[in-house]
Amino acid sequence: MTDLFEAESTTTTSLDMRRLQRKQRRATRRKWTLIASAFGLVIFAIGANIAWNFAQTLSPAESTEIADYDGAGQGVVQVVINPGDTGTDMAQALFDAGVVASPQAFVREWNTDSASSGIVPGYYFMHKEMKASFALQSLLDPDNRDLRTITVPEGLRVEAYYEKIAALTEYSKADVEEAAKNTTAIGLPEEAEGNLEGWLFPSTYEFNPGVTPTDVLSKMVQTTIQELDNQGVAPEDRERILTVASLVEREAKLDEDRPKIAEVVYNRLDKDMKLEFDSTVKYVSPTKGVFTSDEERDSDSPYNTYKFTGLPPGPIAGPGAASIAAAVNPEPSDNLFFVTVNLNSGETAYATTFEEHQKNVKILQKWVQENAEESASPSPEPDAN
Repeated sequence: MTDLFEAESTTTTSLDMRRLQRKQRRATRRKWTLIASAFGLVIFAIGANIAWNFAQTLSPAESTEIADYDGAGQGVVQVVINPGDTGTDMAQALFDAGVVASPQAFVREWNTDSASSGIVPGYYFMHKEMKASFALQSLLDPDNRDLRTITVPEGLRVEAYYEKIAALTEYSKADVEEAAKNTTAIGLPEEAEGNLEGWLFPSTYEFNPGVTPTDVLSKMVQTTIQELDNQGVAPEDRERILTVASLVEREAKLDEDRPKIAEVVYNRLDKDMKLEFDSTVKYVSPTKGVFTSDEERDSDSPYNTYKFTGLPPGPIAGPGAASIAAAVNPEPSDNLFFVTVNLNSGETAYATTFEEHQKNVKILQKWVQENAEESASPSPEPDAN
């Protein structure tokens, strides 16, 4: 009996051990199966990603293509390029106006063309639906800018300048005159004592649409200040220099005579001689012709340099750069007189004595007689200038 029970016990224990071993083997296989499956999924994912990227390189890049038009465009639209605008800013402005198909197309052209930095701020006439490269070239073409241009010649009085400014800005002359009264807004220096005469620099100016009289007057005054600064004129000497320059501007016909006439002015002032310039009398008596009458020369106006010694109270016209330069750097001489002996050619004769000057005046009188229709009466006096 004992042997029988012992055999049964041994058999049962062996079976249990085998079942446990099988369970352990199955658990081990499941573990490795899971590991293999996970590893396979990782490999699959990596492979799929590589395959996707490779496929993308082979497929057309339609989704990343930059939109651009093909032609030169059509119609007309105005685009504003503001000061400080970057290429991206310009691109957005063009896109918003319907000029380019996408901002990116213009930025691409901007970055590849070194001339793009030369685009000037302003208002431009453009076509709609332009190829980006054409749009860039249009902005580089100054002929496409919408500008308001004014040309102010030398030697005119402020009233003439006001009329030109009114025509440019579509304001009335009265509006311009009113704007001129605000000397602070237009930047007129204190030494001008509120008088714009001589301070509106004659030149050609360009403005954007919507320009106002104040804008134009300010620009002209600032240009005069810049010219005086360029000539090294101290602020306290500006009014005097502009006054002398204005006399030179009205009296000289040729550039070569400007520094010579300026020297005559200074020589006379140094000797307390009356200037005796018809041009100053004409400032208060703007009659026809270049000569003045006895009645005009008898005026009590402080601008009458036949009656009063010294410079007139201020400039009598807008002097240009050449006349300002002459007033700053006159040509040294002992001349006290000058007279233009040919009103057509501008030929001018100079003299150190009154007797010499009278001879030159006779030459002018003869020219006037021979060209009576071209010159205005009255005839020049022997002591003119």
